[in-house]
Amino acid sequence: MEAARPPAPARDTGLPPGVRVGPLGQRFLAYVLDSLIPAVAGVLVGLGQGRGGAGVALVVIGALVALAWAGVCWQQLATRAATPGMRLVKLQLVGFFDGRPVGWGRVFVRWLVFAALSATGIGLLLLLVSLLTSPRHQGWHDRAATSVVIRERPLAPRKPAGTRRPAAAQPSGSAGGSRPEPAGQVAPSPAPVASPVAGDPAVGPELAPLAADPALVGGDQQTRAAGTEGARRTILQGWVAELDDGREIPVRGLVLLGRNPQPEEGETDAELVKLSDESRTVSKTHLALGVDDAGLFVVDRGSTNGSTITAPGQTAVRAGAFHAVPVSEGSVVSIGDHWVRIRRDGR
Repeated sequence: MEAARPPAPARDTGLPPGVRVGPLGQRFLAYVLDSLIPAVAGVLVGLGQGRGGAGVALVVIGALVALAWAGVCWQQLATRAATPGMRLVKLQLVGFFDGRPVGWGRVFVRWLVFAALSATGIGLLLLLVSLLTSPRHQGWHDRAATSVVIRERPLAPRKPAGTRRPAAAQPSGSAGGSRPEPAGQVAPSPAPVASPVAGDPAVGPELAPLAADPALVGGDQQTRAAGTEGARRTILQGWVAELDDGREIPVRGLVLLGRNPQPEEGETDAELVKLSDESRTVSKTHLALGVDDAGLFVVDRGSTNGSTITAPGQTAVRAGAFHAVPVSEGSVVSIGDHWVRIRRDGR
């Protein structure tokens, strides 16, 4: 019996059912709570200015308190997904694609980007705009760390040793893998994905249920198994990306497009396709193409100008950043001033 298809992520946020974005008000409150001890440390340093030996002691104590608190927050955020302030208001910071704590390095990157943006008025304004306009309330610091703040919930389990991460949608994805699992996915392993429903406007006619194949109706178990595998190979193979400069790129695994696309950790098998872009409307790594059992999908890799998808006979739809979107045959994906047409080989 074919396994049920996992619930679809929310269209606006890309998060699994039951995972909710952290409200900005609660995030601000958590920031205030976490800033109380550094504020006290700053007062101690201020009081110690110009007061001789006692003043030096106050400065040293204030500096040590600030450093110790920064270390505590760093450790808690990197390993437990929440600073003390976030824990009080029931929030977590997790990786968008695995629902796990983001680790020491990504916390540091997030803080570094936040500090750089906050250092100037225009940078702080850009940060606020990104927080307010993103469906997931992701600031540029969140995007740099590929993280999202969510309401507190059980963390996703660790992947078993040797398990490859999903491809195409995140920096640590593996080429040719399955579609990404957004934050908060708590199933111990991905459920098998059933075939798309016939007539679903999100997929093309070539992605109709495998059970509709005559080879899968009736016959003994061996015949049905052979038919299933044959239909699966048909879906995975034969996808081609036609570029506006005339090139045709077969999509057999992970394909990265951009001005100067760069694979991330675990993406060494990715095919890199450079686009000539004098107007600089295309990001360095703008778009990822991949295939899985459901067909071809695209992922905007957090590009500056975004990506839009126009299916045959439908209006253009903007692709959410780092969100895998199924694409049917004949669809056109616009990236900056360029476009990519999706087709099946030989059609």
